[in-house]
Amino acid sequence: MPEAQQILEKLRRLAGKDNRPATMPVGEKNYSTLFTFVTRQRERIAGSTFSQVSIVVLVEGFKDVLSMGRHLRFPAGTVLVLPAGWRGDVVNDPDPQSGVYRAIFISFPNELVRRALRAFPSGRVASQINLPLDPVLAAAIHHAGEGIASAELPTALIEHRLMEVLMVLGIRGALPASPETTAEAVRALVRWQPDRAWTADLIAAELGTSNATLRRRLSQEGSSLRAVMASERVALATTLLTEDGLSLREAALATGYRSPRRFAERLRNT
Repeated sequence: MPEAQQILEKLRRLAGKDNRPATMPVGEKNYSTLFTFVTRQRERIAGSTFSQVSIVVLVEGFKDVLSMGRHLRFPAGTVLVLPAGWRGDVVNDPDPQSGVYRAIFISFPNELVRRALRAFPSGRVASQINLPLDPVLAAAIHHAGEGIASAELPTALIEHRLMEVLMVLGIRGALPASPETTAEAVRALVRWQPDRAWTADLIAAELGTSNATLRRRLSQEGSSLRAVMASERVALATTLLTEDGLSLREAALATGYRSPRRFAERLRNT
């Protein structure tokens, strides 16, 4: 059996049955969660939000991700790394031959991620990252997954196994940091939902602060709400134009501009 198939077969046993929760947990936690998603029907899960750094290991079938104004499709053998605060819609699509979709979901406690980041100070506030499921990463994920699933190991040992996964992600340059400034937090909100009609009040509410405090903090950082939102939308629009092949009008609408003409002017002025 080829190595790639051996890797997936080992993880397929870990994802033997569907044990997803009724609702995905939200809010900061000091523990890790492991869920397995197994379905024989194509399903769409709208409005997914993850407060912690998480990984989705695609074991069988395909996953469509609709986030940041983009629609991307990933096959089995892919690991998706989702930063804290990730938002989007997903579609779980069974393999056409086996008729089954399988995936493993693991979240990481925020404090554990912060400890891992200290070993990789160049960590960035990343958007979703997709990595191939190579033997080293697969072994670390399987080791951690078995530990969490057993419900018998001491917390310290489970954390050690989770840290192994985080360190592999760090070595791969795929360990996302959490926003450290108000501007980064605003960018993250706009990044996940660029076409939303964001206002200062909406953003302040999402960040748990007031409109006045939001603007004051941005000013102290040498920025403004308008500048942060515009630069994030332009950056995403450029990606949609150059990498996804969208038209000017499509990129404008996907990033929250209702007027393609004004959007084109914004691009020329950057």
